Amino acid sequence: MTNPGIHIMIMGVSCFDGMAGSTRVRNLFEPLISKNLLQAGNLIYQTDNKVPIGKEGRLNNINFRIIGFRLDNPFSIFSFWGKGMSFLGKSRQAGAKNIIYNYNYPDLKNIVFLMYGRMIGYKIVFDIIEDNRFEAHVGFINKIRIKTSLVLFKLSKYFTKAYIAISDHLYKRAAENAKGKIPVYLVPITVNLDYFKLNGNRVNGNNLSIFYGGSFAPKDGLEYLLDAFEEVSKKNSNIKLILTGLGNAADVDKIKTKIAASAAKDRILFKGFSSTEEYYSTLNSCDIFCMTRVNSQFANAGFPFKLGEFLASGKGVIATKVGDVTKYLHHEENALLINPDSVSEIVEALSVFINDPGKINVLGAAARKTAETNFDSEKISMELLSVFNSI
Repeated sequence: MTNPGIHIMIMGVSCFDGMAGSTRVRNLFEPLISKNLLQAGNLIYQTDNKVPIGKEGRLNNINFRIIGFRLDNPFSIFSFWGKGMSFLGKSRQAGAKNIIYNYNYPDLKNIVFLMYGRMIGYKIVFDIIEDNRFEAHVGFINKIRIKTSLVLFKLSKYFTKAYIAISDHLYKRAAENAKGKIPVYLVPITVNLDYFKLNGNRVNGNNLSIFYGGSFAPKDGLEYLLDAFEEVSKKNSNIKLILTGLGNAADVDKIKTKIAASAAKDRILFKGFSSTEEYYSTLNSCDIFCMTRVNSQFANAGFPFKLGEFLASGKGVIATKVGDVTKYLHHEENALLINPDSVSEIVEALSVFINDPGKINVLGAAARKTAETNFDSEKISMELLSVFNSI
């Protein structure tokens, strides 16, 4: 294969599991790789992939290496660093522009790799997808990692070539940190439209499926959705709620306990983590999609990734007015918008779609157009390529 001239080392996220970070990376890079516009490697610290892929190899035209680190053995940090630096060195391509694309912030996990990579000729780009100042500190190690990431982020303008940000809030934060020394680019959420082949089937109101997908964290407001579904189900026997995702064990257990206590539990299907094929099959079969994030600083800073997929489905979307949502969505035009932290407003929005299924079709068509116009991964990947070409 000919060398396309740009080699990207993806760090901070696995390209091969099914959560939002992996999907963002795949949507951004796979169109470019398939067109032979760049080559890519993936240095993976650990993976949540339910299908074993081995320690190293090549999948989807991406070379990968999983290096691992065990908290129960502090000395494993030396193996972690050694394996990571070795992979960076072996992957570097002579004559090409070598770039480290780092998903989110510099921190204790990646700073050694970033500095080593820079020393051997990699240029560094950070993709900022959340505001770590508002990150919940779960566990002592994670608290230290988050705290140090804030310090390292302030210093990163001295060793990076560009910032990418997923939302307006994060764009402004990155620009404030850059102080004009390096460029900052807005690269919003993306969706691979190939997963959403519209087949012309219209929702008729029989046996409506309501969908939620995510991490089950407090920021996602799933408790409000469960309460609202229980209320609406009292008057509607033709609805069910499908939940998919993967999250912190304590968060998932809390949601499962709430489901078990619900009067509507027989109509709530908790699917947990799904393979890519199963996930999109489920998503395409549903009728109403709910993004119910709470009104927190953390929720308002980012941009919920799943929203792009919900819009691409061409069905009914209910979304809370947080972050960049109102920049793209307008009430009664391409979605139903609600205030966060409100069970009553979720109930009202669900009832609108349930009582008038035709509205799902009308708003769904506009939602699909919004996804095509603003979040098409084919288009946005080319914008990302222009960033790499410019540094």
